[in-house]
Amino acid sequence: MGHDGDMKSKTPRFDAALDAYYSKLELDEKGGQTRTCRISGEPFYIRPEDIAFYKNIRVPLPTVSPDERHRQKFAFTNIYNLFKVKSAFSGKTIVAMYPPNTPYKIYEHKAWFGDQWNPMDYGRAIDMNAPFFEQFKKLTLDVPRFNLFIDPASVGTEYANVVLGVKNCYLIFDSVGAENCWNGAGYIYSTNSGNSCGLYSSDSCYGLLDCKNMYRSFWCEQSRDCQDSYFLYDCRSCDSCFGSVNLRHKKHYFLNEPLSKEAYAARIKEINFGSRDVVERYKKQFEELKKRAIHRPNHNENTKDSIGDRLVNSTNCYESSFMEGAQNVAYSMGGFNARDSYHNFGGLNVERCYESLTSLNSANCKFCYFDKNGQNLEYSWDCNACEDCFGCVALSKKKFCIFNKQYMEDEYWPLVDTLKTAMLERGEYGEFYPPHLSPFPYNISFATSYIGYDNVEEARKLGYPVEIIPETDGSADGEIVRADTLPDDIRDIHDDILRTIILGRDNKKFRVTKTELDFYRMHSLPLPQENPITLIEKMRKAFGSIRTQFYTRTCPKCGCSFQTVYPPSDPRIVYCEKCYLESVG
Repeated sequence: MGHDGDMKSKTPRFDAALDAYYSKLELDEKGGQTRTCRISGEPFYIRPEDIAFYKNIRVPLPTVSPDERHRQKFAFTNIYNLFKVKSAFSGKTIVAMYPPNTPYKIYEHKAWFGDQWNPMDYGRAIDMNAPFFEQFKKLTLDVPRFNLFIDPASVGTEYANVVLGVKNCYLIFDSVGAENCWNGAGYIYSTNSGNSCGLYSSDSCYGLLDCKNMYRSFWCEQSRDCQDSYFLYDCRSCDSCFGSVNLRHKKHYFLNEPLSKEAYAARIKEINFGSRDVVERYKKQFEELKKRAIHRPNHNENTKDSIGDRLVNSTNCYESSFMEGAQNVAYSMGGFNARDSYHNFGGLNVERCYESLTSLNSANCKFCYFDKNGQNLEYSWDCNACEDCFGCVALSKKKFCIFNKQYMEDEYWPLVDTLKTAMLERGEYGEFYPPHLSPFPYNISFATSYIGYDNVEEARKLGYPVEIIPETDGSADGEIVRADTLPDDIRDIHDDILRTIILGRDNKKFRVTKTELDFYRMHSLPLPQENPITLIEKMRKAFGSIRTQFYTRTCPKCGCSFQTVYPPSDPRIVYCEKCYLESVG
């Protein structure tokens, strides 16, 4: 959008104003600058390479620290909480990620993606002299929103949110390409699995956390390429192992001790995995066993020249986490195949994107929310296959629009130039949306899912909306039975459980689906004791803080100092990378 080499600028006034802004910056001897976060009051440093990036994509320097920028985007997202609301399209009661008292117009997602309404009907002129965000908020309240983000390529899946290309799934979130999965989050091309979080390319698994390429395995964590195993932690390429940590290429291990094939089979046969009491006993033993595990300084895999955690196949990333296939990315979290982008949350196949949430197959998009197949979009929500649009909501296959109003190209650019210049002068341009524009109260947002952002009262003091969420009618036909009064053994559970409402030990109600029951019987597993949402929350919390912080620790084996994501107060055993590889492999 202008200012690309010798190309004539399409926004000359804005570019001149931004160049003047940069010419007045006072930088330190390294070419960076220390700033004070306007939200938290904490100091943060902008590196010289950061300044070069901001200048190149034509935005001013941030006024908010990286941690608070994460909070801003997390607060704009509700993935895991579902409610019942009245559809503004059909009048029916539907499940939605919005609470019952939402001010937004909510449509069924199939209707929203359909052709029975036209978002251009909500177009309006922009007032250059009025605050941009106040005008934009009115537009977002007028234009309908989808109840759940279930893309049209997903089939047989109605109770889910933020899913792409999934099939026959139930109560899953933040997942791609999953099939026949239930009760979990982060199912990435996994099948026939349940009650898991962060499960990649796996089949017939249950109770897994941050695992990849697993088959017929149960209650495992941070393990890869294992099969027919139970209660593994940080294990690789293992087959038929039970209750073990830090194993590599092992078979028939029981509590980290090798057994013959026959002895292992005999030990496993003695365990009734269908009994919840037996499983609970082994879960407690597993927690004690994990205390003996040796940990790497971070969770990165095949990652070069990067500072971050849970980065996979990535290069030149800075203070980023939970990303795969990322290149030249900074201050971002979540997503696949991001390039040359800063300050993003989630997304897939993005390039030169900035301060955006869940962008899909998009390039040169700034301050966007759920944009898909977009090019050169700014401050826009829920747009699909749009190009060169500013401040738009829910448009599809449009160009040269502002506030959902169509313009000719020769009209569009002068208006954008005037608007961006005015926003820059008012201190609006370059900033993420203010807290009061969030579609969700902070107390049900993604932010509360993780340690470091889950203090609701702290967020309230920072200006984020916190609301009492009215209860929705949860009435349903069926007998209500407390989970702890159900038979202990799955063999004693009859089909009438499918018509029973279970009151979990978390005092939340839930049902068991036929898919679940069949799986539990096939693999001899006990019924869950808590509501699926509670179980998912516990698994997310198990990931720990999602703030990318590093600490200095001393390796207990060689005595060297090294940087790690585990603070010195963390009781886990953490080795430097060299000693970890020598000890574990």
